Amino acid sequence: MSGTVHVVGYLSIDRIETGSAAGDDVPGGAALYAALGARAAGAAVVLHAMAGIDFRAEWLQQTADLGIDLAGVVQRPSPTRRARLAYRTDESRDNAHHGQEIWWERTQALAPAVPTTLAAGNTVALMAVPSDIAARTLAAATNAGARVVMDTSAAFATRERDAVSANAAKAHIFAPSAEETRHLCPDRNDDDAAFALAALGCNVLHKRGAAGAFVVAARAATGLRLAAPPAMLRDPTGAGDAVAGALAAGTAAGLDFIAAARAALQIGARCVSGWGPAALGLHFEGSAAS
Repeated sequence: MSGTVHVVGYLSIDRIETGSAAGDDVPGGAALYAALGARAAGAAVVLHAMAGIDFRAEWLQQTADLGIDLAGVVQRPSPTRRARLAYRTDESRDNAHHGQEIWWERTQALAPAVPTTLAAGNTVALMAVPSDIAARTLAAATNAGARVVMDTSAAFATRERDAVSANAAKAHIFAPSAEETRHLCPDRNDDDAAFALAALGCNVLHKRGAAGAFVVAARAATGLRLAAPPAMLRDPTGAGDAVAGALAAGTAAGLDFIAAARAALQIGARCVSGWGPAALGLHFEGSAAS
């Protein structure tokens, strides 16, 4: 399917805490937000992830009803990863679950499979996964003639720093956040980190939250600052993942790097206006409680 976006990553069940509200049992995970972001950007999307036994059937049904192909989703008879996402006033986030052994056990048990249905013209949104899975997905995409938009997380950027950078060098676009590059390039400022990663041979979309993004083409000596589109911030959860998914959608549609980045930031702004994935079309029981 030419132009299709294949999203590879994790699903989760989240507790979200912002400065003014909190809520439990929110459907989430980078793969979910990326798939919803790619779909919101107009792409045909196939989701590749493992769903734990407690990831609700109605969430998957809604995802399918939005037009996302769940052929790559496998349900496992084990619990889903659970994340506690606590946001501070400076836009940073407390990822306490990254230090919990059970989270890493779930990460291993629910690792996504490498897609076997990639074709030329496809784009892979490769979300934060263990580096060995990322490497095999990149190889499969190369063999199929597909491009890869790769993301990471603070967890993997910390534990597998060298491997993450090595994999990023093989991607068409690498889309880390400032938090992640501070782990990948601890001795560099944000701009220099973006240039250092682009020097590896990938285009870089450096996500900076409310400050927008800094984009550097592969091996370029100059970059471009993109302002964040106007948005009413309710919950920042998943916005960066939605941007990565939408970036893959723009790439699959044939947009150049800068145009795809601008369009992707619009999807990120849409994401933050709702609670959890609601602004991207996935609704769930309950709402944030003050």
